[in-house]
Amino acid sequence: MPKIPSGESRTLNLWLLICLLSFALLMTGCPSSGGSQDENKPAAQTENPVPAGAPEGPVRIAFVPSVEAGKIETQLDEFNNELSELIGHPVESVVVLSYSACVEQMGAERLEAAFLPALAYVLANDRYDVRVVLKAVRRGSATYRGEIITRADSGIETLEDLRGKTMCFVDASSASGYLYPKTLLISSGIDPEVDLKDCTFVGSHPAVIEAVLNGRLDAGACFDDARTTLLETEPRVMEETRVVAYTPDIPADTVSFRAGLEGPFYDRLVQALIEIGKKGKDSPLYGIYEIEELVPAQDSDYDPIRQMVNALNYDIEGEID
Repeated sequence: MPKIPSGESRTLNLWLLICLLSFALLMTGCPSSGGSQDENKPAAQTENPVPAGAPEGPVRIAFVPSVEAGKIETQLDEFNNELSELIGHPVESVVVLSYSACVEQMGAERLEAAFLPALAYVLANDRYDVRVVLKAVRRGSATYRGEIITRADSGIETLEDLRGKTMCFVDASSASGYLYPKTLLISSGIDPEVDLKDCTFVGSHPAVIEAVLNGRLDAGACFDDARTTLLETEPRVMEETRVVAYTPDIPADTVSFRAGLEGPFYDRLVQALIEIGKKGKDSPLYGIYEIEELVPAQDSDYDPIRQMVNALNYDIEGEID
């Protein structure tokens, strides 16, 4: 017969068994160092995957600089970084030197999106089915106005007083600096080509203000209130000029997508742009275009532009630059 272990031997064997069981339980509770790929991904990647429909390359968004392109490089880099992080996909800002080139690149599918002013959007929509998704807010409004200004001592009190006077505009494609002021004059019975002594394009809103302030021309058209942009260099500008009349409201500039870009990925892109815009003056968009916020837009918001173009029999195709 086998020998029965003594009490001391049984105690030792039991202790060894407990140790072995404890070690086995400890090992089964440890995660394997070779876990699945999903387990090792950061939470942001597993919980917030990129939606279907993203382009193969970066999202290309066009900007036409309102100042020298080099002056907005820092803001563009910041914009790219913030937006790519929010959508989980690379973003590339593309600087395009004219709105007509921007529209054509959207038509050729070289861009996914662009910041387009109202008139350029209407052309892009008509020609290539470009879709507006957002519009800019400045000074708390998604619309703005043009104004006609003169020197405070000019004696010009009303639009009627402009007959026989000289007047300057920004350029032929500027809504606030030409198209809306021209429509305002015509609706008041003044034909700029006939009733004004001279009409001159000077190229920019600041140039309009300078020409009026310095007495080179009797009146000028610019956006409301472009005069404040000259306060640093021309502190007398608000005292020595005044507004003769304001235009009706003008729809703000847009964020527009080229035709066919819809679905979950582009919905996320829209929401990310709105999120960036919520930073107000801390947003890179404020440094680029002084945009305080981006809000949803629809095509019908730009019907007033179409109506104005039709009323003026305006060659929109020939004037966008």
